[in-house]
Amino acid sequence: ANGTTAKDLLFVAPRTVKVVERPRTTDEEIGDRQVEVESVVSLISSGTELKVFQGLFDEAALDVNIQDMADKTMAYPLAFGYCTVGRITRCGRAVADASALTGTLVFAFLPHGTHHVVDRDAVSPVPDGVAPEDAVFLPSVETALSLV
Repeated sequence: ANGTTAKDLLFVAPRTVKVVERPRTTDEEIGDRQVEVESVVSLISSGTELKVFQGLFDEAALDVNIQDMADKTMAYPLAFGYCTVGRITRCGRAVADASALTGTLVFAFLPHGTHHVVDRDAVSPVPDGVAPEDAVFLPSVETALSLV
């Protein structure tokens, strides 16, 4: 992607993915309480995402617990993913901590892509000293700890 385009990974059919370019959200289009995340690394889910890749799912609502997926249905073509770690590149006018947040490494549940615009509340800062390649495993650690 360059300064004006973003790339998304779409599942277009069983065992078929495609990278598509789209225009990046402009400053005017970013909502007052939204932030733009530029992806550093994303994680592939060996559960649901593998089923999507293999075509082993029924057309249904996506994960209603993930804010940006609650109103989407699971049907091809589908932008999907597990989680992403990236840097905040832009903030909406009403994001109270915008100056401190810009440039910060954050974690979010997002589909695979280079740039995402989401509500400020959908991202969590990555603790200092934690590499993006480690932070992307936070959901796996949470799951493992909840089983203990």
